[in-house]
Order: sequence, then C-alpha cells, then structure tokens
Amino acid sequence: MIELHRDATPVRTVASVLTALEHGAAGSAAIPTGFHPLDDAIGGGLRTRHLTVVGGLPGSGKSALTLQWARNISATGRNVVYASYEHDRLALLERLILLEIGELVEGGAGASKLARSSLRGVMAGNRKLDGELAGNLLLRAAHAKVLDYAEELFLLRASPLDTAIAQLDEAAITAGPESVLFIDFLQKIPVQERTTDLERITQAASGLKEIALQHDVAVVAIVAGDEPGLSVRRLRLSHLRGSAGLAYEADVVLMLNEKHLAVSKLHSAFDPLRAETFKQYVVVSVDKNRDGEHSIDTEFRKDFAHLRFDPRGGYVEERLVDELLYPE
Repeated sequence: MIELHRDATPVRTVASVLTALEHGAAGSAAIPTGFHPLDDAIGGGLRTRHLTVVGGLPGSGKSALTLQWARNISATGRNVVYASYEHDRLALLERLILLEIGELVEGGAGASKLARSSLRGVMAGNRKLDGELAGNLLLRAAHAKVLDYAEELFLLRASPLDTAIAQLDEAAITAGPESVLFIDFLQKIPVQERTTDLERITQAASGLKEIALQHDVAVVAIVAGDEPGLSVRRLRLSHLRGSAGLAYEADVVLMLNEKHLAVSKLHSAFDPLRAETFKQYVVVSVDKNRDGEHSIDTEFRKDFAHLRFDPRGGYVEERLVDELLYPE
C-alpha cells in the first residue's frame, strides 16, 4: 500500500472551506511553462493539484521539453524537482548548460560548436571546468545562467529499484507548496504489489495525483508510448502504455508527435518543399484537459543540437492525421 503524508483533517464543512477562502486560501494556481501558445491552451500553464501527463514516442523530445519547462519555471524563483529514472544528475546538468548555450545563440548551432565541444570535454573528465570557462565566453555565459536558478532546481536521481511514490512524496515536501515535480518517466516508478502492467501504471498515476493534491504542487509525468503506437503516424492517448488508468487519473494529457508524420498527406503531396519544413517541428497536442478545452494542437521548432525547443511556437494550421476520422 502507498503511504503518503496526508491532511490531518480531510473532512471539512463547506463553511470552513469558505472561511479559509476568506482568509486567503487559493485554488489551483497556474504556473507558466514559458511555451506560447501552449500555456494559453492549457489555462495559463501547469496547475497545482493537477497531474499532467506528457506522452510521445522515443526520441520525440519529451525529456528535453520537460527539462526546459523545469528550467523556465525555476528561473522565475519557484522551486522545481526534476526526478529522472533515465539520467544521472551530471547528465541533467550537461543538458541544462547545453540548453542555455542554445538560448544564448538563438538556434545558431554553428556559433555554439566550440562551446559544446568544451562542455563535452568537461563532462567526459578530459578538461577542467575552470579552464574552459576562462577560455570560452559562451560557455561562461551559459554557466552563469544556470547559476541564476541553481538553488531553485532540485535534481533527483531516481531508481526503479527504490525510488517509489513515498520517496517522490518526500521530494515534493522538500520543494514546498506551489512547486513543480517532474517525473521522467512514470512507467519506471516501482510499486510494491505484483500486478499487471495496467494496474501498476494506474497505481503510480494515482500516487502522483495524490501527491499533487496533498501538497498543493503541480506534478508532470512523462509516459512512453505502447508498442501499437510505433506503427501509427500520430500518437494519441490511447497509444500510451496503461492508457486506461492514465485517462482516469490525469487532469491534462499532452502528446508529442513529429509534425511531418502527423500532418495529413494532403498538405505535402503537391508542395514537397513545404513538407520538408515540417521535419523541423514537433506538434504538442492537448488530448485531455479536465478543466478546459482539449483537441488543441500547438507546434514548436526543434533545436536538438542544444536539446531544446524554441518556446515561441504557434497553433497548427494544417489538418492532422486521425486514425478514426482521417485514415490514410
């Protein structure tokens, strides 16, 4: 059984809740990710007391996207915990510095080649950080940007052997109310009971939702696509592993898809040059939004040389593939 730190007085009258409201108690707070127009599409950003699921196929940029959100949010002074079952803390730090290099050069991969080479050398143990910072202005500037939010962003090296819901609960307590807890990724959260894959994922999602509610935090969990999703052009909620449980527990579900695959062939059949530009973008679709609109599709340009996206995106104008409505 999952044990969390629970509210000491879970049963309250409406009168007491009204009194708390009169004394300043607030509802779910919106926390902008810094990605526009996605924040507008989901009601201002991530919401405290909500579980947001981010799904996509391997290589679609889920980790890059969520780490960039974590960076953006912590840069505003808000506490953020990024728990990764995939990468250790040094690897996450390398990604953050790389992201900052990309922010500084505005997508100019060529201008950052030397800085990226220096960073790789430091992380490989072949070069000293102090020496590289002294000799590379761009790397030094990126390092300084990371220091701006270094006290607000907590990195948790999670293990599928022992980093369970209870440990994630403790991390949320450490970060405090109105913070954000990122999980990369949900399927690796261990549960005590020996259950089916669906039951295990449902238990993990239920535990994360409880953390959000108990501690007034926003929880964001990455979820991998299931095997049937490998054969479709556009991944949907139903293609996620444990989708039935996720559909019930999640407040918001965002799906990442490669634009050149997700767009209907009607838009590329007669304009191959335009179709080629689709490869530069990822589509972030709002597949579920418990408190607002869904079926909204936004797009963002990839900058995978720096493991980031251009946060200044737009709404998808083209028709997207839907296996139910527009089979192709």
